[in-house]
Amino acid sequence: MTVESVLSFLRRRWIALAVCILAGALGGFAQAQTQQKVYTSDARLFVNIPAARDTQEALQGVQLSSDLIQSYATIVKSRSVAEQIKTRLGLPASFDLNGKINATQQPNTLILAISASDHDPARAQSIAQAAATVLNDKIGELEHDRAPASAVEASIVDAATHPTAPSSPRPLRNTLLGLFLGLVAGLAISLLLDALDRSVKSAAVIEALLGAPPLAVVPQVRDAKSALLTGSSRASRAAEAFRALRTSLRFVDPDNPVRTLLITSPDDNDGKTTTAANLAMALAQDGQRVVLVDADLRKAGLSKLLNTADGIGLTDVITGKVDVQAALQDYRGMFPVLPAGQLPPNPSEMLGSERMAAILAELTETADIVIIDAAPVLPVTDAVVLSAAVDGTAVVVRHAHSERNHVAEAGRRLAGVGAHVVGFIFNGAPRPSEEYSSAPATSSVRVLAHEPFLSQEL
Repeated sequence: MTVESVLSFLRRRWIALAVCILAGALGGFAQAQTQQKVYTSDARLFVNIPAARDTQEALQGVQLSSDLIQSYATIVKSRSVAEQIKTRLGLPASFDLNGKINATQQPNTLILAISASDHDPARAQSIAQAAATVLNDKIGELEHDRAPASAVEASIVDAATHPTAPSSPRPLRNTLLGLFLGLVAGLAISLLLDALDRSVKSAAVIEALLGAPPLAVVPQVRDAKSALLTGSSRASRAAEAFRALRTSLRFVDPDNPVRTLLITSPDDNDGKTTTAANLAMALAQDGQRVVLVDADLRKAGLSKLLNTADGIGLTDVITGKVDVQAALQDYRGMFPVLPAGQLPPNPSEMLGSERMAAILAELTETADIVIIDAAPVLPVTDAVVLSAAVDGTAVVVRHAHSERNHVAEAGRRLAGVGAHVVGFIFNGAPRPSEEYSSAPATSSVRVLAHEPFLSQEL
């Protein structure tokens, strides 16, 4: 896993991560605010072990003293000590001291630390002091029958303190713990979402699925004011994505340049119509004679995108109502557009007709290249039928929208009719991938745009 892949993962799943982290932190803080406060008081007891008379007894005494103090720590939490504490403090018999008293030996010392916890700070102090006193008396009782020289003695060296601040909850600790748990949960959820997500995220995956090279990468859009940036006069890198596509097409087959190019996609809303329009503009700006044809006879969108009339169009030419030249509309003096016309009930049959092939042949007589916007591959067979009648087909695949199995299936359907898939356009990439920036060109020039580019879902 590279740094780039990690950053890409975080960019894709930052919302899930942020929500989980925020929820964890807020949950930890809220839990600290609603939890009842607990106060802890400490007292310390020194256990005096008799001095050893010889070396062997001294060695045995080290382990003996440790075991003895641990035994006293257990005694302080016994039921008999609890009963004596309640009697000494006048607590009711039903008062539960279980879990309120704890005793630990301080490392490498003969000091036993006794702590008591309670919701009342004064009562916590009283219980800790009473526990230390009762244990001190208990040790005296246990050692009563021994000779004074060998008896273990205990004394309280630190009286129980009055706690001024609660020992729990700790808002900062709980918030940080909640934040950490939220981060772990966010990562787990994000990884699960990534595992379940079948959409394409990289050009390399598309190339493997489609079996065709990348022609250009169109970055993700941040502005939706216009879908036709190649038509603007400003020298912006935003338009370089389609100029890169224009350049790539020149190198597909220099000896036999593509004269009729079909633009399609696996599914709806991948950006094929916008791609076709911007590519036509880029080619026209380069001085090439271009004709743009709307052959999406299911959901024609070129007329709306280019703001041209959608009266007479392709279907009228196919049925013989008008000739091609009469149906063409000029777009801002850049290139002619052939609208879809009235949408027919049998688009596949019309697009696969000999008349359609004759129309394309006629258009190529006056144009250097004909760009054809067709319907998506998977919902209908229009693009598959038409792909057999053109020189090349370019597939628009949209980042995080087109599914991997759909891209593969689109490739299989096009290959099934012998379509010449010249490559794909990776649309809506979150940022320029460096994957192809230094790769040598083979059948096409692999060029990447370097700043966000507008690409509508058409």
